Amino acid sequence: MKLANTKRIKEKIMEIAQTKQALDMINAIATNEVSNSTIDPEMLQVMWKHSEEYYSKMDDSFREKHTVEQVMVRLYMESLIESLLPGQSKLISFFGDLLYPECKIFDIDEFKNNPYIKNIDFHNKKQGNYELCYQTYQPFEFSIYDIPKHIDKLHIDIPRMGCFKEEFEYPGIRQIDNERTWMSVTPNEVYTVQPAIDNAKGKVLTLGCGMGYFAYMASLKDEVESITIIELEQDVIDLFENSILPQFENKDKITVIKADAIEFMKDINDGDYDYNFADIWIGIDHIEPYFAVKEVCRRFRKTKIDYWMEEAFATLLTYNVWNEIIKSFSKMNNYEVTNPNPDPSEDDLRKENYIHRLLKNAEINKPEDIDYYLTPKNIIKLINKTKLVF
Repeated sequence: MKLANTKRIKEKIMEIAQTKQALDMINAIATNEVSNSTIDPEMLQVMWKHSEEYYSKMDDSFREKHTVEQVMVRLYMESLIESLLPGQSKLISFFGDLLYPECKIFDIDEFKNNPYIKNIDFHNKKQGNYELCYQTYQPFEFSIYDIPKHIDKLHIDIPRMGCFKEEFEYPGIRQIDNERTWMSVTPNEVYTVQPAIDNAKGKVLTLGCGMGYFAYMASLKDEVESITIIELEQDVIDLFENSILPQFENKDKITVIKADAIEFMKDINDGDYDYNFADIWIGIDHIEPYFAVKEVCRRFRKTKIDYWMEEAFATLLTYNVWNEIIKSFSKMNNYEVTNPNPDPSEDDLRKENYIHRLLKNAEINKPEDIDYYLTPKNIIKLINKTKLVF
């Protein structure tokens, strides 16, 4: 990467650096701490009273746009972050202004009436090391419901958090040997898979079976002719075919093939399927399979392909882009920079190396170029253009 040594570029980098480090730290706290916290009943009553008092003092225009529950969510989040970062009230309030619009109070009726949650029974069904089960969200137990909101001007990412205001039961699959939840139909699954459901049509291919949520929802569409599921784990296939698939209204649309997703994609022709939804990774910490599918699918033109959580992967990679910009800037000005990750994992090093190669010939000649390379959607465009292997 080459940076022009101009005053405007220096000012741009310093401007971003001033807010980015602090807000990224608050973001990490919000994501890791708030999403794993619950409000005990006594504290809930106290916070509810404070929220009602605050709400009653606001003008009509505020009350038209917000609810008491939303006020309580913000007060709770700010108080929790403040307890971990004392003395940073102005910065926390600034972050709260960005976080607030992204918070949701989930409509419990919307989820109870979700066709999959409503129609697929998960009681008392086991297969091998897996069993269907139900789990419970407690009132005001926070969870991440969608990919982060990228704030272009500041180049920070705001977590999208939400909660139910009453207890809510949702389906999942648990691994029996370690009692861990393998996957579940949470608000995150519902919101992040919806774009793929909307795009599905014709002959559909999906990589990864999971709980069959995407397959079920897509099968309800008249525009979807058939759905082929590629799954490698036999226990997962057996659990799906024996306990979940028989409950599908349109099960005749579904075909399951036991195969490695990457090898399967190598053997099919472009246009064999109209639409492909790739989802063989657990989450954004599982980036290698995303690249493996991305690389094997470069030759496809006729088949539309969506990658689950792709923009979240790109958001993650913008942190490596920023580090690359800082390294180039520091080298140009003979500055010493402390490594933000002094003990990188093998995956960290691979991401760092990949972004270094991806941006090897990139040139930053004006401040707007920095904005371009720090925007997740543009990272996706660069990945799509390159032939680099992760």
